[in-house]
Parts: sequence; structure tokens; C-alpha cells
Amino acid sequence: MERKGIDVSKHQGDIDWGKVAASGVAFALLRAGYGSDREGQDDERFLQNVAGCEAAGLPWGAYLYSYAMSVEEAESEAAHLLRLLEGRKPSYPIAIDMEDADGYKAKRGGIGRQLATDIVKTVCARLEGAGYYAMWYANRDWHQNRLYADQLAKYDFWLAHWGVEEPSLPCGIWQHTSDGAVPGISGRVDCDIAYKDYPAIIQAAGLNGWEKGGEDEPAPAPAPAPSEPEGNVSYTVQKGDTLWGIAQTYGTTVAALAERNGIADPDRIYPGQVIQIGGQAPAGGRTYTVQRGDSLWAIAARELGSGGRYGEIKAANGLSGDTIYPGQVLDIPR
Repeated sequence: MERKGIDVSKHQGDIDWGKVAASGVAFALLRAGYGSDREGQDDERFLQNVAGCEAAGLPWGAYLYSYAMSVEEAESEAAHLLRLLEGRKPSYPIAIDMEDADGYKAKRGGIGRQLATDIVKTVCARLEGAGYYAMWYANRDWHQNRLYADQLAKYDFWLAHWGVEEPSLPCGIWQHTSDGAVPGISGRVDCDIAYKDYPAIIQAAGLNGWEKGGEDEPAPAPAPAPSEPEGNVSYTVQKGDTLWGIAQTYGTTVAALAERNGIADPDRIYPGQVIQIGGQAPAGGRTYTVQRGDSLWAIAARELGSGGRYGEIKAANGLSGDTIYPGQVLDIPR
């Protein structure tokens, strides 16, 4: 299910987050700062924007604009993000913004493709190691020509590509315009579309400061209720459950569960609700729980004997991309 969002920095000035949330915007990605870990390079509106989002009940994530020209500077940029995020609980990914919009890198001789890739890997690895859901941002040119995107496949990609009808590359979030208009914000604003239920994924995995399964207490793992006649299986929703998580456990899809149960909004289920699964659970014969640092290729190599069979795992689990996260349960095909 697509979600409309925005990304903002100090350049948007004072924002009326109540109006933003009421307009249908479902999330915001907030600039935390830029460059190395110096307080003078914090975004002066970051904390104000965090408070505004939380008061309006609007899920948020964060990003940092990179000026790094070495791996050492990338380490400092990761520390910059971690300092500003300490004690906070974002529901969306934390991203490193890799571009050169103001020509800073070009004026200093630029950076090579492998170094640029290593900078992104360094920041994302530090974020992931600290328990955050890491992401990287770039435009199409940087993705295709200035970075080795295949080396970054384990992290979600936030694509900036304006003036097209749909994303030109696979991505978790698409920034589709820099010229949006949103109530509560004076002037233009970047607008985005998220293609994943990041709050559910992040909270279920216990990332970004959340306890696994939700804010207050871990959600119990779904377990099948007694079978209904004719072999049907039902499940009673527990606190912290998501339809996505239930679908993963029973080897089905959100769309199939929503259609079978007449659920108009897949994001709205409630404790005590009985979900009819249909068929037997779980599919695939055996499962594997994703660990930190895993990739689909590595799981296929270990579980199926060949990394080249990772596409079979994707197909068995209805995955459209290569992104997986710690705690995710995958069906392993026979």
C-alpha cells in the first residue's frame, strides 16, 4: 500500500504539522544535519520538526546530507546521525543523502565510484549496527554512474527522480517532485511515496529504539487457532500485530487476507479480530528467521546450497525487492 510523504529541512521554516497530517501526508523524512559530527552542522529545525511530527501523530524518519570525501569522514557523519537520534524512536528509515547538489565534492576533485560506495556502506553499516533501519538516497545518475548500487543491495534505496510517471528504478521510497504544495508549509516541498509499511516493519523487528513488536511490549508471535471446518485456519489478532506480519507467518499475502476478510484498510486491524487465513499454515515446509547482516543471496547459499537460487526465496515470500530485515521470517522452498 503506497503512502504519501514529504522530506523537509530548515529551508521549509516553521511548519504547521497538524495541517500537514490532516492533509493526508502519512510520513515525513526530516533532515537531521549535514556533514561531519559538529553541532554547527545540525539542522536548526530538526528537533522542532521531530516534536511537531510527534505532536501531530505523524511518523517520521531522518536523513543527513553527506559531504564526506573519505571513509573517516563517513564515520563522523554516522556519529552525527547517531548523536541526534539518541533517545528518539523514528518509525521510518534513517538515510544518508548521497549527491553533490552544491558542487562541494566536484570543487575538491570529486570522489571515485568505489569510494562513494564505501562512504554509503560505512554510514549504513554504522546505523544498522546501532539498531537502526538504514537507507541511502541518490538520484538516478548517482545510482547508475557514481555508485556501485549492487554493493548496496542489502539496504533500501530512496530514489530521487522528478518529472516521470513512476520510479525508474526499484526503490523503497520515491521522491517524485521537489515542487510540491502541502497545507501547513509555506513554499514548495519535496514529495515522496513509500512502497513499504515501514512503521510495521521497523516496530516488528525492534529497530530504531522500538521494542520488538511495538512500543509498549513485544507482540506475541502469531499461532494458529483451532482449525475451522474444511481445513480452514483462523487467527485472533493480538496487540501489536500487523496484517503484513500475519501474512508472512502464514505464507500468504496482505492482499489475499484483506480480500478474504473484507478488510478495506489493511493498516487497520484490532486485537480480538478473527482473521480467516484459508488453507494450512505455514507454507513452504520450513522457515528461516533473518539475522542481522543476512542477505537473500547468503540465505540461499546456506539453505538451498546456491546463492544463485535467491530468486526462489523471493518468489516463495512474494518479495518485490531484495531488502530483508532482522527478525523477518522467510519461507524456504523445497
